[in-house]
Amino acid sequence: MKTKHLLYTLTFACMSWSATSCVDILDVAPMSSFSDEAVWSDLALSETYLNAQYANLWAESMKGTRFAHFTDEVFQKHTYGSENVTQGLLNCDTYAIGWDDTMWDPWGTYYGYIKSINLFLERIDEVPGDEEWRNWQKGQALFLRAWNYHMLYSLYGRVPIVDHTYGLNDTFEEVRADMDDVAAFIVKDCDDAAALLPVAYPDNSDFGRATKGAALALKSRVLLYQASPLFGNPSIEKWQAAADAAHDVFDLNEYHLQDINTANVVADSKAVGDEYGNLFLDPENPEVIFEKLYDPKYGAGENMSYLYQAPCGIGNGFQGWGNFNPTQEIADFFQNADGSAFVPQSYCEAPAGTMPSIWQGREPRFYAAFILDGDTWGYGDGRREVEVFRSGEEGVTAGKDSDQGEYWWNASNTGYSMRKFLDPNYNSAGTTMHSTPWFFIRLSEIYLNYAECQLQLGNVEGAEGAREYINKVRRRVGLPEIQSGADVWAAYYYERQAELVFEGQRWFDLRRWKKMEECYSKPVTGIAIYKYKDGTKRYWTGNEVSVRNFAGVAGAEAHYWLPVPRYELRRSPLIDAKPYE
Repeated sequence: MKTKHLLYTLTFACMSWSATSCVDILDVAPMSSFSDEAVWSDLALSETYLNAQYANLWAESMKGTRFAHFTDEVFQKHTYGSENVTQGLLNCDTYAIGWDDTMWDPWGTYYGYIKSINLFLERIDEVPGDEEWRNWQKGQALFLRAWNYHMLYSLYGRVPIVDHTYGLNDTFEEVRADMDDVAAFIVKDCDDAAALLPVAYPDNSDFGRATKGAALALKSRVLLYQASPLFGNPSIEKWQAAADAAHDVFDLNEYHLQDINTANVVADSKAVGDEYGNLFLDPENPEVIFEKLYDPKYGAGENMSYLYQAPCGIGNGFQGWGNFNPTQEIADFFQNADGSAFVPQSYCEAPAGTMPSIWQGREPRFYAAFILDGDTWGYGDGRREVEVFRSGEEGVTAGKDSDQGEYWWNASNTGYSMRKFLDPNYNSAGTTMHSTPWFFIRLSEIYLNYAECQLQLGNVEGAEGAREYINKVRRRVGLPEIQSGADVWAAYYYERQAELVFEGQRWFDLRRWKKMEECYSKPVTGIAIYKYKDGTKRYWTGNEVSVRNFAGVAGAEAHYWLPVPRYELRRSPLIDAKPYE
C-alpha cells in the first residue's frame, strides 16, 4: 500500500511503547521523561526523539510572516518585523525577518535544530534492535539535517558546516564554508538518506516520515539553487547535475499529478479552479513528496491560515486578521482561460450581481488563489457574499469586509484575500484546529526544476525537453500547450509563478535569478471597489499600497542574503560578516 509523506505535530502523546514495533509519528512524548541511557538503548525511544525533530519543521501556514510577502505576490498588512526585508533595513544587528521562530532568528533556530539531529546521528548506531528500523531512523535524521541546512544555504549561502556536537570544553573554530561545499554537504546527506530510506513504508504507523523520494526531491532543489547565478558560477555540469537529480525523482514512479475535470475550462474556469484548489486540502494528493499535516485535536504547530487569510468581516469562516493580501500585480499576472495574456485595466464597472470583466474568464489557478469581492464564502449559517466594496454614495452601507466596515483594521489593503490553502468547509467557530496540510515539495515543482535545467542545457524539444515538462503542468489545469517556436523561457517563468503561487518559492527564485531589484522597482498596488444604490460596482486598479526598497542600508548585493547575527560574530571570531561588513 502506497504511503504518503505526512507530518503531524502535537504537544503530547500516548506513553505506551512496544519494543518490537515502530512508534507512530504522533508520539512526541517529552524526552525529559527518559534518561539519556534509556533513549539510546531502545529504538522505540530513539524514534520518539526523532519525532520531535519533525515537529521543528516550520510550514509557511504556521507563520505570521511568509516568504511570499517579500515578493510581488503578497502585501503583509501587519508587518511583524518583515519591513527589515521589504525596506532594506537588514544588518548584523537587525537580522529578524519576522516574529516566528525561524523568521526572528533563522541562524540560531536552524542551528539549534541541527544540534539536536547531530546528537541523534552520533548515538543511533549504538541503539540495539532491528537493523532496518535503525537504518530508517538514521535516514530520516540525515534528511532532516539536510532540510535544515538547505534553509540556511538558501538564506545565507556560506554557512559553517557543523556535523557533530560540541562538549563544554571544546573550542569552536568553525568558519563559513564556500557555497559549493555547503551544497555538496547537503547533497551527500540527501544521498545517504536516500540509500537508507524506502520509497514507501510498509506500515501506516510510519505515515509521515521522510522517504527516498523526499531525499531525492530535496537534492533536486539544492542543486537547482547551486546552478543559479546567486550561488556562484553556473555551468553546464551544475545544470546537468540538477537535471539528473530531478529525473531520479521521476524514475521512482511513485508520484503523479492528480487529474481534474477541465472539459469546461473556458466556459466555467471558476469551477475548474475550485477543483484545483481542493488539491491543496488533500493529504493523499499523489503529487505530494513531502508535506506537513496538523492534528485537529491539539495546539502545537497550529495551522494559522484561517487567522491570517480569511476576510475580516463577521461570520463563520471570516474574522481573519487580513494579514496576507494578494497584490494587483499577481491578479493581473494570470492568463485567461484560453491561454491568452490578460490585458490589465485601470477601471471597469459591473451591474448588480455580476462579476467585473477583469475577473471573468481567467485561468483556473486565478480562482483558486483569491477570495474576491462577490464570492460566496463561509461555513453553515455564516456562509455569505464577500463584501470588500466601499460605499459609493450616501445611503449605501459599506461592505462587511471592507476598510469602511466594522472590522476595518483587519481589512485587506489590496482588496483581495488569499484563498489558496483554505478549506471552504472548515467550521472556524468549532472546537477543532484547521488541519489543511502544507506541501513542502510536490511533483509540479520537480517538473519545473527539470524544465529550467533543460532550458539552460538547450534541451527544449522532445519527450525529455523543457517544453514537454512545462506542458505537463499546463495540461493539468486545462491550458493550451506551449507550441514549438514559442518563447519557452517566458512560458517557464509564467508557469513557475502561476503553479507555485503563495507557496513561498518565488522569493527564493527571484533571489537566485538575481531579479529582486526589478521586483522592488515597482510599487505594490491593489483595487478599490465602490458600490452604488442601483447595485452597480465600480473598480479602480493601480492604487498604491506600498513602496519597497531593496538596496536599503547595506546595498542591493548584501540584501540578497541574510546577515550573520551580531551575537554569532562576537562568540565565533572566525566567522565573517560578509557581505554586510
